Amino acid sequence: MKDLKTCRDEIDIIDQQIIDLFEKRMNVAKDVVNYKLEHQMEIFQAEREKQVIEKNVQRVHTDELKKYAQLFIQDMMNVSKAYQASFVPSKKTYELKEPKSHDIVVGYQGVPGSFSEHALEKYFSQDIKRKNYQHFEDVFQALLRDEIDYGVVPLENSSTGAINDNYDLIRDYGFFIVGEQSLSISQHLLGVKGSCIEELTDVYSHPQGILQCSHFLGQHQHIHPHEYENTATAAQYVSSKKDKRFAAIASSKAAKLYHLDILQENIQDIKSNSTRFIIFGKNLEKRADATCVSVVFTVKHEVGALYEVMKVINDHQINMLRIESRPLKETPWEYYFYVDFEGQLEDVSIIQAIESIKAYTNTLRILGNYPKR
Repeated sequence: MKDLKTCRDEIDIIDQQIIDLFEKRMNVAKDVVNYKLEHQMEIFQAEREKQVIEKNVQRVHTDELKKYAQLFIQDMMNVSKAYQASFVPSKKTYELKEPKSHDIVVGYQGVPGSFSEHALEKYFSQDIKRKNYQHFEDVFQALLRDEIDYGVVPLENSSTGAINDNYDLIRDYGFFIVGEQSLSISQHLLGVKGSCIEELTDVYSHPQGILQCSHFLGQHQHIHPHEYENTATAAQYVSSKKDKRFAAIASSKAAKLYHLDILQENIQDIKSNSTRFIIFGKNLEKRADATCVSVVFTVKHEVGALYEVMKVINDHQINMLRIESRPLKETPWEYYFYVDFEGQLEDVSIIQAIESIKAYTNTLRILGNYPKR
């Protein structure tokens, strides 16, 4: 049996040979990417990568080492792709347009007094021109028809999670996120004049509003919840019915607008309850105050595919803010992944990271580069 020093000396000699070959291989990889750029060829070719891995695994004589050889070769190719991505010119990437600054019209879902309208007012201003629509998709349709310049929809609540339909809509319509507004959400129990909690039989609100107040409703099981399109619309409905048995879960602004009493304040389960709203438009916008990049991508349906994307983000020392998955409707058990990370699309390191990510994804689209408020 060899002693430990002898083994270490042999490994050191082998490592030197590996490093020499590594440097030679990377220099050739640089030649390859320069040739492809000059001839406008696809930089990363998944089928070619697969062939290289399979060919090299077959060269391993010891069967028990083949699976480790596959990992070794894959890692080597990942490093090579990251190096090649550094040579992709940044100027070929994204066209950023100036935001519209005059005569802006913004669309939102619901009626006056909704949380979406409140988010709109906080992001833009109180006197901004606005149009309201019945459904979330109506806001996207309005932008498609150029009835509005921007739309505002909720994307995620801190206590009840993502509003999944809006994730799908921002992707399906091909629009871009140009801003984000976080809003503290206080849910109140509203009733007509003279009503009281003990006499209530029915309460109306958006499904998210009902979920956010599940503890309160669990303690008052004589009140039966009913889902409504919007919290403010629910308040409007209760006001129109003038029935002391009916209540709504909505904002204090909705209470004032629709002349309802606040029967109990802050009935949400989590007092620090908040919702992220996105502002979306037709273009990627140039914003000096942008701090967040959002992308959506699909990966190969194989072990380690998502890990490779996460590794690129980590290797470029980028702070990932969140990740969300949504199923591909046309392909069971495969997913879209939505990722937000810190940065700007005019930052060369961010551009290089995105170019590297493309090597591990089937599809990738930039959703936005925007400020978070």
